[in-house]
Amino acid sequence: MYLTCSGTTFSISSVANSSQEETISDRSAGPTQVTMKITDVKTHVVRLNICNTVIVQVETDAGITGVSEALMKRKSLTIEQSILELKRYLVGKDPTEIETHWERMYRDSFWVGGPMHCTSISAIDIALWDILGKSVGLPVYKLLGGPTRQQVPIYCHCPAGATPEIFAENIKACKARGYLAIKTTLPLFYGAKRPSGGSESRGSAYSGTHGEVDARWKETELLNPSIFGRIREFFLAAREAGGPEFGLSVDCHGRLNPKQAIRLCRELEDINLLFLEEPVPPEGVEELCLVQRETAIPIAAGERWATIYGVRPFLDKHAVDILQCDIVNCGGFTGMKKIAALAEAHYISMAPHNPNGPVATMSSLNYAAAIPNFLILETVGSEADEQIAGEFLKAPLRMENGHLPIPCGPGLGFELNDHVLETRPRIAEEGTR
Repeated sequence: MYLTCSGTTFSISSVANSSQEETISDRSAGPTQVTMKITDVKTHVVRLNICNTVIVQVETDAGITGVSEALMKRKSLTIEQSILELKRYLVGKDPTEIETHWERMYRDSFWVGGPMHCTSISAIDIALWDILGKSVGLPVYKLLGGPTRQQVPIYCHCPAGATPEIFAENIKACKARGYLAIKTTLPLFYGAKRPSGGSESRGSAYSGTHGEVDARWKETELLNPSIFGRIREFFLAAREAGGPEFGLSVDCHGRLNPKQAIRLCRELEDINLLFLEEPVPPEGVEELCLVQRETAIPIAAGERWATIYGVRPFLDKHAVDILQCDIVNCGGFTGMKKIAALAEAHYISMAPHNPNGPVATMSSLNYAAAIPNFLILETVGSEADEQIAGEFLKAPLRMENGHLPIPCGPGLGFELNDHVLETRPRIAEEGTR
């Protein structure tokens, strides 16, 4: 069996050994010609839970449709239009020339770089890999050299709540549901106190109860110096509730300045965190280095970086220990494989950002199965999140003992419930840092 190609047409032929008198195919008929062209790109802005996502469908004249998800909170309509602008270039092209299409979409826009630019590219790239996998009957991770694992470790979001005692109860709830690790945002941050009569959500949200630090507080403004010791009390309670082997991590959302972040790290140093995420705003390489070099806690970042060009300065400066690029924002499979290789050369693990919808999670699972330096995958992990997966996917994967199995179907490995595109209309999105 051999494969030849001319332009965008692939020829598949079978040959026999010299001792054989017949070949598998009739040589007089010539090799089988296989061609495929992109015919349309469709987008659907749909509601997940508290945010929207864009479901993308790239159609071909072979009857194969590639599906992907593009999510950038509060920018759904902008991203949708950016994807549709790429349609002019894509229609009529061979969907299997993925590397070429990535380069053209990236470079020919002139305005290169950044997650806003790369989210639309990611959506197309993921859909093209889905098409390729479906066309040959293989999962995407097989085409990328995997699998490197059969199960993918995941963590869920867990609200800290108003007190350390509530956080401890939320940890126990997550653990009872089968999770081995969680992430929360900074306790005591994010604005006003909870409404009177409100109740704490246990294990089913991320930020949980709003705290006393205003949601729009800036890292250069005055901060109560007692807050770092009080945050420590939350994590002491969480460690006792979860036990010594349970994974605890905290996402600072880039809200602190370097000295504040270092003070926080010193308060949490002995609690043995899985990682501390985005301690300072995402733009500053040197500022992140200041924090990373002052603590033994693994520092994670990268959800707001895109492509190898955006990541490289942080890796060259050894600013992070764990890289969290999101496959739907940093260049899709094509971009993420290159980022993973660059990280591997610096002995850095990948723990992809993924507080997204079920289609993005399926993409991330294929990616996790294809790289050697994978650590853990983010999921929302709530009961509401599981319900959404059941609405979007015909056969959603089920978490067991803190892991999701890798998909075994062709392409991304799922079938989309098309009716969900009409039954979950988009909502108005707003928020703060």
